[in-house]
Amino acid sequence: MLTRNEPRDLLTALASRELKATYRLLLAAGYAGRLTANPPGGGARSVLIIRADAIGDFVLFLPALKESCRAYAGAKITLLVSQESEDLAKSTGVDEVISLDRRRYRRSLLYRLWLIRQLRKRQFSVAINPIYSREPSTDELLYCCGAQERIACTGDVNNIPSDVKHRDNAYSTRIIPLRSGIITEVERNREFVERLTGRKLSDEESLPRITPSDTQMNEARQLLLSEGVDLEGERLVVIFPGASNAIRMWPAERFAALTNRIAETYRTHILICGAPSDHEIQEAVSSKMSAPVVRLAGKTDLLQLAAIFKHSVLYIGSETGPLHLAVAVGTPTVCILGGGHFGRFYPYGDLRKHRAVFQKMDCYHCNWECIYEVPHCIRDITVEAAWETVQRMFEEVILPARVTDKPRDAVLERSP
Repeated sequence: MLTRNEPRDLLTALASRELKATYRLLLAAGYAGRLTANPPGGGARSVLIIRADAIGDFVLFLPALKESCRAYAGAKITLLVSQESEDLAKSTGVDEVISLDRRRYRRSLLYRLWLIRQLRKRQFSVAINPIYSREPSTDELLYCCGAQERIACTGDVNNIPSDVKHRDNAYSTRIIPLRSGIITEVERNREFVERLTGRKLSDEESLPRITPSDTQMNEARQLLLSEGVDLEGERLVVIFPGASNAIRMWPAERFAALTNRIAETYRTHILICGAPSDHEIQEAVSSKMSAPVVRLAGKTDLLQLAAIFKHSVLYIGSETGPLHLAVAVGTPTVCILGGGHFGRFYPYGDLRKHRAVFQKMDCYHCNWECIYEVPHCIRDITVEAAWETVQRMFEEVILPARVTDKPRDAVLERSP
């Protein structure tokens, strides 16, 4: 039996579906595949690169971005990124950065049309959407931007229905084939840009690297000094307990227990970092800690955060964007890693310095569509398992780094 509100909800859903279908038809008729620029002739004059997904995705794309800019030397390079990545994107040296409010783009037709018109005004010769897990919104921006050449990759269907992806492919002038299956995002970005440009990248060229400026390092230093941190006499350990998706978060009491043990054993100063939205998890962790702690959630932008990581001897946290910032500045990392995308986004690079604590399960690679009431791949990771990994990191990497830098075997630590 239908309740009073169910017919209204059903009609609303049907109306919304019809509205979306009508919108797509109008958009296709008005913009899709219709060019704003003549063929470039002597080469691309203006290039749009769309990388409007999460912060970590953008960090991992940095080597491919650098190579793309080299390949299109002489053209004006415009980056379209999410608002969260805007500051970092501006530090790359591209000619222009346009930020996308992803939530507003999904909800506001007027904003969509305004942004598409802004892109078309620039008369791009080439537009590139390198995202492997393509989304309807970024596909739409590619095929509506008016560029003469519109490049995408084969991609998967994690974030887009297969029929929509097939339809969108028809609007691209080039689809770059990429390997499917579980390979690291570093390798996938490398494969994309190698096929785009025709130049092979070395292993080192494929890894993201960020070097905070002297100004950023000094700003981080001043912030830490204002919080009572002795940069000369203390080892700093950063924990980042938050995540954009709460399913990836390890329980606060376990972070607290782990950091108490680290501080007591290695005489470290613990910093809790996070976004402004992470104040709740920051308080949940710090309230259970006996060791001194500095609360920095919401007090830094991305570049300042990278500088703080550079000042630190170890990063511990969830699988989230700042994890990749820490890797990019060269700070050793330990990730409490779940199974949603296991092996795709982390670890990579020097596995001696970047290690994961995980609880292997048969349901791995679920794209975070968990079949349980709680994510056991995260919640079943014990403090003892994380401590063993951290202890080995100190004994094998952090402490010897003061004396020597001998290569050691890479490991992944499994929770018993």
